[in-house]
Amino acid sequence: MSCNVGRRGALGILGALAGSLALGRGPAAAQSQGVLRIGGSPQETFAEAYYAEAAGFFKQANLKTEMISLPNSGAMGAAVAGGSIDVALGNPISIANARAQGLQFYIFAPAAIYDTAEPAALLTVANTSPFASAKDLEGKTIATIELRGIMQASIRSWMTAHQADPASVRFIELPFSTMATALAAGRVDAAMIAEPSLTLARPSVRVIGDPYSAVAKQWMSTAWYTTQDRLAKTPDEIRTFANIMTRTAAWAKSHRSESGVVIANLMSLPSEVVAKMSRVRFAEHLDPKLIQPVLDTAFTYGILKSPVGARDLFAPGFS
Repeated sequence: MSCNVGRRGALGILGALAGSLALGRGPAAAQSQGVLRIGGSPQETFAEAYYAEAAGFFKQANLKTEMISLPNSGAMGAAVAGGSIDVALGNPISIANARAQGLQFYIFAPAAIYDTAEPAALLTVANTSPFASAKDLEGKTIATIELRGIMQASIRSWMTAHQADPASVRFIELPFSTMATALAAGRVDAAMIAEPSLTLARPSVRVIGDPYSAVAKQWMSTAWYTTQDRLAKTPDEIRTFANIMTRTAAWAKSHRSESGVVIANLMSLPSEVVAKMSRVRFAEHLDPKLIQPVLDTAFTYGILKSPVGARDLFAPGFS
């Protein structure tokens, strides 16, 4: 479910921005000319705008949009900063770190939320593994989608809650699609796998924990953001888009079959896999209480250098 980029991703955003400015593709050189350019990625966590497009909500609101597919939230951040897209999805940690690096990113609408009732990413071991608890993972190697992100912080929080030493763990970065193979080969001892890779890996892995539950029972994993400049220039466009995302969140909740078709096409997945996998929920309100636990956990485990208040990341008038 997660594409967290952490501080390293924020630095990568700055590097990519420098490159785009050097080539004359900075904010002044690339305006949308009446079309809102939306960053998306072929993952359910980033699928909300694709749902809105499929449901016809943009057309009904007379909002001209262009969907631009990018591989991850780091690439989206660089594109927003460089002016080649107008709005994008990011996790609160990466947005906070980007702000700390001087980028004027502001959250204006909610997106995906983690819910203990239907977790879309879980900590797994190979079926043949003897490990069954947090204590068993002391001194072991765990794979996550990235280093110094919310997965790593949540695993440490989960281990602490289960009286295990999180400092003893070694983390390595692997794509979700290769984690089950790495577990089977013994290259890692555990891996936190997100959907749909989790469903595809079920025959060969065993779940031993839900580390995200150590952050909170519910919390926001992604949010819509844009730049201060874009907010100032096109506030009505941004407000319309935010309202459409609220409508889309409710639609996705009550139209799982229809949204499942969108996901199957977007991710090239068999319909039976989509039917089995845990699905991402989307928040209908921008609530700081859903974001603060993520920021606090990130600070506790050193991913954020200083405490960050969720409301400080919100665009004025959008909280």
